[in-house]
Amino acid sequence: MMQIRCLILLSLFLLLSRQATASTPSENDMLDRVRVLASDELAGRGNGTDGAARAADLIRDWLALAGAEPLTGADWFQDFPLAGEGFRGLTGRNVLGVIPGRGDLAGRHVVIGAHYDHLGLRLDDDGVTATGIYHGAEDNASGISVLIDLTNRLADAAGDQPRRTVLVAAFAGEEIGLLGSRWLTDHLPVPRESIDLMLNLDSVGRLRDRRLYVGGVGSAVGLRAHVQSVNRSHGLNLEMSEGGWDASDHVAFNTAGVPVLFLFTGPHPQYHSVDDTWDLIDPVALLSVAEFAWDLIDLLVTIPDRLVYLAVADLPDRDASTRGAERSWLGTIPDFVDGVAGVQLSGVMPGSPAEEAGLVKGDVVIGVGDVVVTSLSDLTVALRTYEVGRMIEVRFLRDGEPRVLPVTLRPRPR
Repeated sequence: MMQIRCLILLSLFLLLSRQATASTPSENDMLDRVRVLASDELAGRGNGTDGAARAADLIRDWLALAGAEPLTGADWFQDFPLAGEGFRGLTGRNVLGVIPGRGDLAGRHVVIGAHYDHLGLRLDDDGVTATGIYHGAEDNASGISVLIDLTNRLADAAGDQPRRTVLVAAFAGEEIGLLGSRWLTDHLPVPRESIDLMLNLDSVGRLRDRRLYVGGVGSAVGLRAHVQSVNRSHGLNLEMSEGGWDASDHVAFNTAGVPVLFLFTGPHPQYHSVDDTWDLIDPVALLSVAEFAWDLIDLLVTIPDRLVYLAVADLPDRDASTRGAERSWLGTIPDFVDGVAGVQLSGVMPGSPAEEAGLVKGDVVIGVGDVVVTSLSDLTVALRTYEVGRMIEVRFLRDGEPRVLPVTLRPRPR
C-alpha cells in the first residue's frame, strides 16, 4: 500500500513540476502515466479488483489536475454491475469528467474515451495461484495517457470561438464485454441526440512506420475528409476503415447511433500477454498520436455543422444476455487494412487455436462456421456465436487460394 502511494505521489509531483514550465505535457509525462498504470502495484487493473479501484482514483486525480470538472456534481465516478463468469456481484467504475463548451455550441457534445481495465493476474491451471501480471501498458495505459493529455489541452484552449462541451470517459469493463461504455450509453448524463462524436483511444503507444489505424471514418458525412485534412500537417500513414465496428468501447456509441472514430497503432505479439510492459511503449509515438488527436478534436469541437450519423454496416447484437459471457478465443491478430473482403492476419498468438490449426500471417479469414466474415465485426460476431470448446471450420484465403481448417475454440487465457 505504501509503495503504490509513493508511486502515485511521485507521478503527480512530476506532472505538476513539468506543467509549471510547459503549456502541454511532454512525452516523458505521458510515459510516466503508462509506467504507473502498468506497475506491479496495480496488479493488472483487473475488473472488480483493488488494483482497478486504485487506478480509478489515480485517473480522477489526473483529470482534475488536467483541468476537467466532475461530470455529475462532486462525483467523478459512475459505478455499474459487472457480469459474466467470475464477475457477478462485483462492481466496475467509469471515471467521468467534463470540459465545458462555449457559446452557441456549448449544448452540443463530443466524447473522448479510453478504457483503463485490463486482465489482472495470470493464474495457474488451478485458477488461484498467480504466475504473472498482465500489465496492460499498451492495452490500455497508453490510451489513458493520451486521454489525460487531450484533457489538459482542451482545458487550456483559449479564444472566444464557440466550442462543444467535451465529456471525458475512462472506462472499466472493456475487457469483459464493453460493459462500462455500454453502461454509459444506456445511462447518459446528456441527451444522446446532443452527442456529435465519440473518439476512442485504445492501444496507441507503439506507432511503427508512423502507421495509425483510424476506424469509423464512414460513420458520419464528411468525417473521412476531416481526418485527412488534419493529417496533412502530421504526415502519418493512415489506414482507415469505414464502419467503426472494431471490438472496443466506441462500438457501444456506434450502436447507439453516434458517429465514432477509433485510434489504434496496430497489433503486436505482446497483446493480452504478461509481456505488455511499459518499457515497450514509445513515448514519441504517444506524443505523435496525442498531437494528431488534439488537432482532430480541436477541429471537431469547433465546426458549426453537426455530424450526420451513417450506419455503414449492420448493427451487432446487443442482447444483454451475451454481455460479459465467456468469449471464445481464436487467437488471430488482424491487420487493419481497407479493401480486403475478410480479415487479413498480421499474425497469430503463440499457443492459440489459430496457431495450432495452422493459420499464419497473410491469411485472409472469410468465414467461421456458418458466419461469413467480411470485416472484423463479422469475426467478433462469429466468436460470440460459437461457444468455448466448439470445433468449427475456418475458411480463409492463402495466396488467393481458398482453404479450410478445423479449429477448436478455447476461452481467452486468464
